[in-house]
Amino acid sequence: MRWQAYLSHLSVSWQLFLWGDTANAAPTSDIGVVDQRQVISDNGTLALDYQKKLKETADEMQKDFDAKAENMTDAEKEKLFADMQQQFNQKRTSIEKEMADQVTGAVKSVASKRGLSLVVDKAAVIYGGTDITKDVSDSLAKSTSASADAAKTDAAKTDSSTTK
Repeated sequence: MRWQAYLSHLSVSWQLFLWGDTANAAPTSDIGVVDQRQVISDNGTLALDYQKKLKETADEMQKDFDAKAENMTDAEKEKLFADMQQQFNQKRTSIEKEMADQVTGAVKSVASKRGLSLVVDKAAVIYGGTDITKDVSDSLAKSTSASADAAKTDAAKTDSSTTK
């Protein structure tokens, strides 16, 4: 009888060794975490595109202001400046949303491929979740380089059609 108890205990020990301690193992997660700041800093093209669009907007608005303010009084210029500042802030918000939408698209793509039902920002997570930051950065890099290549192709087509 003792011998059977010993073999039974040995069998359980061997199973725990082979399969691990499943009761205390970390659960698999369908929750992803992503460090959005890291994703943006890893993708210089995205940041440069943002800065370029912001500068183009500012330059365009400065020219518009200069043209409109030429024959205005100081009070009229101040009002025009305040109105244009508000317009600039709206355009900046639109540009930032466009950038955020690109990041969100990459997050959704990676989450779908990985079978994740929820993705949260890494800053809000103390423990757990599957870190998908690198995958999102890679996905975003591919999509931004593909967009840049398409823009170059379109520009080349436009140049060749205007020179004919």
